[in-house]
Amino acid sequence: MSDKGIDRSNMYQALRDFPKQFEKSIEFAKDIKIEGKIDKIVITGMGGSAFPGDILKTYLNDIDIPIELSRNYSITTPVDQNTLLFASSFSGNTEETIASFYDALEKGCKIVVVTSGGKLEELSKKHNIPMSRIIKESENFQPRWSVGYFFGIFVSVLVNSGIITDREKELRDLGRFLGQLNLEEKAKELTKDLVDHILIIYTSDIYERSLARIIKIKFNENSKIQAFFNAFPEMNHNEMVGFTNIKGNYYFIIVEDPDEHPRIKKRVQIFKDILKEKGLNFYSMDMQGSSILEKIFSTIYFFDFVSYYLALEYGVDPTPVEMVEDLKKRLGPFL
Repeated sequence: MSDKGIDRSNMYQALRDFPKQFEKSIEFAKDIKIEGKIDKIVITGMGGSAFPGDILKTYLNDIDIPIELSRNYSITTPVDQNTLLFASSFSGNTEETIASFYDALEKGCKIVVVTSGGKLEELSKKHNIPMSRIIKESENFQPRWSVGYFFGIFVSVLVNSGIITDREKELRDLGRFLGQLNLEEKAKELTKDLVDHILIIYTSDIYERSLARIIKIKFNENSKIQAFFNAFPEMNHNEMVGFTNIKGNYYFIIVEDPDEHPRIKKRVQIFKDILKEKGLNFYSMDMQGSSILEKIFSTIYFFDFVSYYLALEYGVDPTPVEMVEDLKKRLGPFL
């Protein structure tokens, strides 16, 4: 339930409506089709406009075409006329994405703009670039709330262009699956344990970027707290040694895939035993769902609610990201 005294932008309603995004995304992308040879897919964006690309890369890890993420003022991977580039910015005014758009244009990439408006919409019209326009639910709707829109649009454009097989039913079924989940009570229970802790999120390396990093971002932006992430098995070779001498009030969140490699499962269990021996707090959860998409998005959705209710515990509005806006003001105009 929303606390309107704290949640002044009604983030709660955005969370409740999230499962509907997948079906809407199909409509947003229905007329967009890219012709010609494609031998690489690149998503350029920042923050909540970029991490749906990390999910796409995990989801489509079995296709022959590589998928790369570029988070900078220029494209950080080699591209050419056979590259399909998604210029992804919810506001349409993200300066790194705008600069990368120009870089991609100069290098002859096939570009699709994904935005709700702004400068990128103007550029798409000026240069006759296909654009999928996200319709904002409200004036204060945030990029990090729109992961379903971005992901569904990316998938739908790839389907329309013949790069992957039809996924429309899968997207619609995903929305229905998420809509049937009952996550709030469990999220509220966990929230109370997390108060006044620094959060460390661990997954296996398969989900490091498509899940651990995203959960970390949710706590940063929604709860306004420090959170960090890493992955098994790499963290067993270095990071865990850093907890020999504890210098902070840490709480570990360990997300496990029931279908994980047996040796990863064993590593996770041993690490949890070590945490118990050292008297450190942790929460371990199995991902829900039968497909990789259900597992990823149900976990993200759960931590959306956890980070939301943690913000309420701290008495802070989960929507604004004041430090980000202040930094933008200090940077001054771009281009």
